[in-house]
Order: sequence, then C-alpha cells, then structure tokens
Amino acid sequence: MSETTPNSTIDPEDTIKILVASDIHLGYNEKDVIRGEDSFIAFEEVLQHALENDVDAIILGGDLFHIANPSTNTLNRCSRLLKTYLLGDKPIKLEFLSDQNENFLESLNRTVNYEDPNMNIAIPVFTIHGNHDDPSGFGRISSLDLLSTNGYVNYFGKWTDLTKINISPILLKKGESKMALYGLSYISDARLARLFNEAKVFLEKPEDSDWFNVMVVHQNRADRGPKNYLPEKSLPGFLDLVIWGHEHDCRIIPEENPNKKFFVTQPGSTVATSLAEGEALDKCCGILSIHKSLFRLDPIRLQTVRPFIFESINMAEYFDELGLDEGDVQQKMQNFAAEKIENMIKRAEEKLTGNEKQPKVPLIRLRLDITDVEQQFNAIRFGQQYSGRVANPQDMIVFKRKITKAKDELKPLDKDALLEAYENQREATANRAEEVVDRYFKEADEDKQLELLCSKSMSELTKRMVDYEDDDAADSIIKFYERQVLKHLEGQAVNEDNIEEILEGFRSKERDTYNDMLKMLDSRSQKGPPANDQPRPSAQDSDEDLDVKPKANSASVFAPLSTTAAGATTTTTRGGKGSRGGRGSRSTAAAASGSSGRGRGRGRGASNSSTSKIDSFLTHTAKPAASSRASSRNISKVVYISDEDDDE
Repeated sequence: MSETTPNSTIDPEDTIKILVASDIHLGYNEKDVIRGEDSFIAFEEVLQHALENDVDAIILGGDLFHIANPSTNTLNRCSRLLKTYLLGDKPIKLEFLSDQNENFLESLNRTVNYEDPNMNIAIPVFTIHGNHDDPSGFGRISSLDLLSTNGYVNYFGKWTDLTKINISPILLKKGESKMALYGLSYISDARLARLFNEAKVFLEKPEDSDWFNVMVVHQNRADRGPKNYLPEKSLPGFLDLVIWGHEHDCRIIPEENPNKKFFVTQPGSTVATSLAEGEALDKCCGILSIHKSLFRLDPIRLQTVRPFIFESINMAEYFDELGLDEGDVQQKMQNFAAEKIENMIKRAEEKLTGNEKQPKVPLIRLRLDITDVEQQFNAIRFGQQYSGRVANPQDMIVFKRKITKAKDELKPLDKDALLEAYENQREATANRAEEVVDRYFKEADEDKQLELLCSKSMSELTKRMVDYEDDDAADSIIKFYERQVLKHLEGQAVNEDNIEEILEGFRSKERDTYNDMLKMLDSRSQKGPPANDQPRPSAQDSDEDLDVKPKANSASVFAPLSTTAAGATTTTTRGGKGSRGGRGSRSTAAAASGSSGRGRGRGRGASNSSTSKIDSFLTHTAKPAASSRASSRNISKVVYISDEDDDE
C-alpha cells in the first residue's frame, strides 16, 4: 500500500491475528541449578501474550524442544503449560478449508485439533519441527508427535519421503481474510540443496489470487557455504511472508526481499542456548495481523528473559596503554578483565524489566582477542570470584588468538603451499566420531579390513548413534547387509573355490548398497526395518555420498490447489465449559470433502471480538497488490522450485 489504511476499513472480524515465535528450546540446561528454569519461564510468557492479545492461533517455527527425546520432566512441564493456556471455551473463528487428511497425514486423527470433539482448544498451535526436535531413533518419532497425539498442537510440514517434497498448504479463513500456510520442517541443508537443484521441491497454491501466503521454514538463513543454507531466492515469489526459524538472533521486523518481493521475519530464540553475540539481542515474539492482502507484525519484547551482555575486545588496541610487553602481563590482563566484567554487570542491571519471574543473575561473555599466549590467564579460576553474581562464571571469559603479521610484498601464489594448507585444514576439522571411524577402516591393515560392510556404513552407524542416540541403527544396518548378501548369493552355485569371487562381485556394488542402506534407515517403521529394501533416503546423508543430478532448466510454475469455495457455514454453540460439541467453523462443502463433518461452534459467542481492534497497518510492511503479481498467481500448472527461478 502507498498509504496507511484508515481505521474504518479494518474490521477485526476480517482480520486473522496470530502470535509468532520460534526456537523455544524447552529443557535447555534443565539440570543447571541457576539456568534450568529459563526456557520454561520464557515459553510461559509467550503463551501469556497469546492469551492477552486474544489471538486466533499460534505459529511456532521449530525447535520447541532442545533435544529430540526430551526428559519426562520437560514433557510434563510443556504439557502443563499448553493445557493451562491453550484449553478453554473461547470460540475459534478460523474456518479450516483444506484437506486435513493431507495436511496432518502423520497425526493420529488426521484432523485439526480444534475440530476434535474430545478436545477443548481455545488457541490452536501450528508448528513444524526443527533440527533439535526432528524425528529420530526407533520409529522416527518426534517429541512433537507426542504433543500432536495428545491433541495439544497441530504438527505439520513433516516429510518422510525425502526423494521429493510436495507442500500442500493449510487453508484458513476468517471473515474476508484467507491465509495459505506452508510448512517446511528441518531437513539437512545438503539434502535440501540437492532437492532444489534436482527440481524436486513442489508447492501447491490455491487457484484464487486472494490468499495471503505464509511459509514457515527452519533452516540456516545466513550463508554458511553453497550447500549449508537455504537461499531466499530459492523460495517462490508468490509468497507474501516467510517465518524463518533456526537462527537465534532476533530480526523480527519484516525485511523485504528485493528480488522476490516477499517479506521475511526472523523471530529468533526465546532463550540463549549459546553465548554468541546474536543471542545478546533482545528476545521477542510478535503479533501478526493479516487483513486480506495486508499485514503488520508488532514485536513484543519478552520481559522474563535472563539478561545477557556480550562484549568483544581487541587487546592490540590496549597493548601500549596496559604495557603488555613487560612486567606481570597476566596480572595486568586480569585487572583489565575485572574492570570490564564489573561494567558489564552494571549494564546487565539495565536490562532488568521488573517482572518478578525474570532471572536476575546475568549471563556475561567477554571475548578477548589476544596477540600473545602470555596474555592468557586461567579463566575458570578467575570466574570463581563471580559465583553468585554471574550465571556462567566458568565460561564467562574466552580468549581468541589474533595473529598479526607484518605486511610483505605480494608474492606469486604457491600451488604446493595452498595444497598443504588445504590438507592441514582438513586434518584439523576431521575430528568428528564418524570421520575417525571412516578413516580407521580405510587405513586399517589388510587383515582388519571389512569383508562385507563398507567404511561409510560404519561411519553412518557411528553418526546415528552419537548425534541422534539411535540405538537401533546397528541392528538395522547389520540385518540389512545380511539380507543384501543373501539376495546376492541367490541363484549362484557357491562353493569354497568361488566364494571370494562372488563376494567381490557384491563388494563392487558398494556404492549402490550404501545408498540403499541410507534409504532403509530413514524409512524404518515402529516395528523395525521394512520388508523391501527400496525405501526412502535419509535426511542426513551428505552430498559426497550420493550422485548429484544436473540442475534442470525448465520454467517455474505452480501447481493448482483445489479449494472449496467459502460457503455458508453451520455453526453450533456450546452451552458451557463442561459440554462438548463443535468448535470454530468449517464450510459445509469442505467438511463433505475432508476428514469429518464436525461442527465447530464455540460457547460464549463473539462478544470479545470488538476488543481486538487493529488501529492501522504499517505502510512499510503492507504488500502492494500489483497487477503483475496478480497475473502470476493465476498460473495453474505443475511447478518445481529451484534457486534459478526468475526473479519476480
């Protein structure tokens, strides 16, 4: 919009109001006496804001839990919070128009929770999983699956077939405003990059052009290498807003992509899980208001977050002032650090909000860039004097060695030196458990070499046991190779003279067998490995293990999504808190085509609606309904999304 929309044109009954948050990390450091409650306190405040702002729904951008298999304490605390703030008799005004069997394929009831007559949902939660709470281990079950089964959340965007991704949106309508919600839960960046390159990412879109399209993703946004992040240019231009999880620094004010013309909001985390500079920014959630093709997002600074002060100092700038070339250098450094720490503690006091639930003891991180090892002192011993005043006294100070070199004349590049530096770098980084195992079997003596398994299969086994605590990976891999060997031996006359030759033939197919093993691991059901050996590939494979096909060069178009026209809805009401019946509303035609025809009327009517008045929509976040964009939305053909899509 070129001007602010007048108040008179904004009807609360036509406005979808959503609380947006991400990266809650429930259970982070829960056994720490000082910091163990931080994640739960912040999440409770987020839920309180949803209640106080009378939102229609909550959208979470992944990593609700800090680990994939949270403790019973964390699950209990989470369930109690969700039950306290999300259940009730408030009428839900969101009509659910899409096919719930498709949107919630992995859930028990395959229906949105507020249409379940056994649940009393007042505020529905829609969430994807992140890299911390992704499905892993036996049965490939996520902690979010447990919440979904219990009816507390609507878990969407989960992909089990990673040979391709076909995203069908959740279609929600309130009055004259309609929202299409797309979800892409965490997939390893290398895998996702390959799928984009191979044109195997599909997004369906409604045929009508009056939908506000929102996408929720949980990937690296910052450029960490060609295959280690999701470029914004890879996403389709018909989107209006992208809610970006995973990155913990708060950039919640919507930023417009100059080429694609959609906006990106990055809520950041609600609790500091590392002592990085980005974590020291204010923690926020936000209220997203959508009115037809317009939107605004109002940030809410969280008041119960533990204060965190980060500072980085280059000691080269203080070298002469402190006289670091003579005397007791370490003592001078400690005196300097003590002065800085005291100043940082005072600055942390300025972040106290007065909220009685806010932790008062601050997090402090002082990073000292030193030029000489003599400037480094015992940081753990130094931090002991701040016990009780600082939440993290043991890792309060970190040293970073900064090597300064005298300028020299430019010399020709030495190819051998570059190769040597590259090899040294590889050796320095090759310290992960799976890499050590892979090297061991590759470099082992001949009498210790594997006969049937390959080194990469052992490396994958190690990775799954260490990173994902997948205790069943070993049994699955051994049994898989056993089946493959028996299959190879079938129909062959095996004897002592030719057994080695036949097994050599099996080993010659090592690459194909390894790829099939990865597919098997990802497709394991709750009862163990499938009978067939051609299931889907793992989300965690690296690009070096699989063939990468060249990028396709076809034009991007978007698949039509058959939607039900918004017709008259039959709404029933519930008489009181104890009664059960319909919740919210659902179009008659949609109910006939979808999962169930349960009515969704809710209790006490809509008398509270008048209080959720929206004053105006921000000019800088209102998206223009340009004629060129409107025409592009009428495309109704099959689409793939790739990072070479033409900019719109």
